[in-house]
Amino acid sequence: MLWLYGLPLPGLFLILNAVTGLACLLVWFLPRLPVAGPFMRWGKGVQPVIQGVCGTLFVLATTFLASTVWSAEDKAYEAVAIEARQVRQLRTLSHLFAEPRRSELVNLVTDYAEQSAAEWPAMGDSGGSREAERVLAALYGAAVSLAPAEQMLASQFIGALNQVGEARERRLDLAHDNVSADQWAVMMILAFILAVAVAFVHVGDDKARAIALGLVAVMVATVFFSLIAHDRPFIGQDAITAAPVIAAAKGM
Repeated sequence: MLWLYGLPLPGLFLILNAVTGLACLLVWFLPRLPVAGPFMRWGKGVQPVIQGVCGTLFVLATTFLASTVWSAEDKAYEAVAIEARQVRQLRTLSHLFAEPRRSELVNLVTDYAEQSAAEWPAMGDSGGSREAERVLAALYGAAVSLAPAEQMLASQFIGALNQVGEARERRLDLAHDNVSADQWAVMMILAFILAVAVAFVHVGDDKARAIALGLVAVMVATVFFSLIAHDRPFIGQDAITAAPVIAAAKGM
């Protein structure tokens, strides 16, 4: 299912509508089946209750899941913003040291930004890269080896470096914080049950059933589109990129 996240947003919306439309088309045929038809007519007396309960359950599940997804996305933007801000602070502090220490620190900060960007594509699967951790260790090593006269700057430098490391760890954690397969399964099951409940209501009218199920298909596709578009904030068409970190390291 990961391939869906890489699709252009209009294409994603069309595919989701096609899939949900096909599913609702199959549900539309249920009253016409020899086995399912009589059963659906038997349930005619509880139609309003079934539709109301199913609709409420789907709305509640969507609300809770969407809240989690958008909260994770906001935290991801915040983590990258903090990381970029502290990288910029490291670059600024590096220029306050005398040569050759200045060039060493500036080069290390730039190297960190490049390694951070390099770990971006795979951090959702493999986590952080050893190269980025190596550069962080080198920055710590350079900071603690500063001369006694530079200790005031060194303490500020280490403080900013600590925040870079914390923001990076938060970013790596959020790269794994996405909608699970179980949650997707629950949403699909609830959507299917809702479609069946709508079919119950319009079991005796083919045209009304088609219109109602068509609306359900578009609604479910829109919900899934919104979740996929905001889930996994570091991949996809609207993904958060490493550009702010790179720009901060270059002083832009």
